[in-house]
Amino acid sequence: MAGKKKAEGKPLTLDDMKKVGLGQLRLSPSAFYSMLLSDFLLAADGFYELEETRERQSWERARWSAAMAMQVHAKKGARIKPTDLCKFPWDPKPKKQVNQMLHNILKQSADESKTRKS
Repeated sequence: MAGKKKAEGKPLTLDDMKKVGLGQLRLSPSAFYSMLLSDFLLAADGFYELEETRERQSWERARWSAAMAMQVHAKKGARIKPTDLCKFPWDPKPKKQVNQMLHNILKQSADESKTRKS
């Protein structure tokens, strides 16, 4: 919400709302003062979501550009993926099921090799 973006735990003041509404959202004073608080908070949330999306896209482009620039220096046949360079907090996490399946396969393989040695 708009209050959380300013500072956690601080009350949302009218001056804070004016800064967001008139400055960042670029609302006219008449539009700002005619809004309900719930409408203003939704508009501010939408604005912050849009800004966050733009910021993420900018970081994604920078990571992709870096990967492409480094690709020419990679060994022949090797491929540098953007996620090999850095991981962002919004990147999808590896699925636990895949990790659990891999763990089970490795455990089964280790058990089989133990029985062969016996």
